[in-house]
Amino acid sequence: MKKLVALLLAGSVMPAWGGIYIYGTRIIYPAQKKEITVQLMNEGSRSSLVQSWIDDGDTSLPPEKIQVPFVITPPVARVGGGSGQQLKIKQLANSLPKDRESLFFLNVLDIPPNPAESESQNIIKFAMQNRIKFIYRPQGITGVGKNSFSYLHIRYTSGSITIKNNSANWITIPDVTGNSKINKETLLLAPW
Repeated sequence: MKKLVALLLAGSVMPAWGGIYIYGTRIIYPAQKKEITVQLMNEGSRSSLVQSWIDDGDTSLPPEKIQVPFVITPPVARVGGGSGQQLKIKQLANSLPKDRESLFFLNVLDIPPNPAESESQNIIKFAMQNRIKFIYRPQGITGVGKNSFSYLHIRYTSGSITIKNNSANWITIPDVTGNSKINKETLLLAPW
């Protein structure tokens, strides 16, 4: 009972948090498209400033230093509460491999506004970053399907498991289980 009361009190003190959501769990950019559109939605009641960028997996670089063959417009936008925003992503140069998919990540940083009543107070604001897979798929490469797993070669030697991906696709394996769960993190297997 004491735990329930504590949870109810904590819930009444904390502000409701709505935020920026990306529609989808990953983005596929087919080579034959000139550009693609990604939909964002602000589920909150207040406006947010949104910064978006694509990286190649190196999270140590700031967005302005990252060099990828894609451009996002708009890179920064104000998204009103209960409103949406479309991001347009266009490929700059076709320097990516044509025989396999290339993996990048779409980042969306949600920066909430300062509350008007906080001008004379010290406040803490949290910016929330969403990061999802962004996969460039060359022409002629099919998507991941049920038969994609037949391209995986699994070898067990000396107490370790080796998985080799012989397909042109990036393959995600969330769980590897035997008598217990073997992997602690989701496996992301590169092509070839």
